[in-house]
Amino acid sequence: MSFITFRRYYLDDLLLHTQFYGKVLDVGGKKENKRGKFRPPLDKVDSWKYLNIDKSTNPDYLCSADDIPVDDETFDIVILAEVLEHLENPIGVLKECKRVLKENGKIVITMPFLYPKHADPYDFQRWTDYKLENEMKKLGFKNIVITPMGGIFAVIYDLLHVSLGSASKNRDALKNKIIGKFIMPILAKVFKWLDKKYEYKNKTITTGYFVIANKI
Repeated sequence: MSFITFRRYYLDDLLLHTQFYGKVLDVGGKKENKRGKFRPPLDKVDSWKYLNIDKSTNPDYLCSADDIPVDDETFDIVILAEVLEHLENPIGVLKECKRVLKENGKIVITMPFLYPKHADPYDFQRWTDYKLENEMKKLGFKNIVITPMGGIFAVIYDLLHVSLGSASKNRDALKNKIIGKFIMPILAKVFKWLDKKYEYKNKTITTGYFVIANKI
């Protein structure tokens, strides 16, 4: 495992194991300047469109996610990966995503939980799995499956990772770069083993949640 956060590791892994098909709308996704290792399986879908307010990512729809300029029931799948925490009106966006989904269409959501506050450009909230399930049910989604993304050791490692990233800007930058290059990769392997070993011990501590549901 390379020197990345467990949050990104689990996100990439779960997306890679998700079945994509038909017409896909990636809300908040980046056509350019991508993060992580996951890349859309373009050979398995009819189209993969991006919606973003950041012009530099070259989106297909340069607009807010609470007013998507397409007809009802246009897409087979809508993705909101690491997006809900950055929205001032998350419920309105979920309603809009449901509107553009076809009947029996699939929505894929990821949201951090025990993870540091981060800009993109703002960070407004964290939801528990109970909150996610409750809001999805109220909106009429069915077959809701919520998967925790790592456990206590993933959380601890990510806090160390982010702390070193912030500290690298101060006078100890060289020391932190050395730690980051030589020590953290070793710790990542150890913490990955520990996280897998104890993943079922405490489901209340996690980096975040991966949600899949259907519009029925």
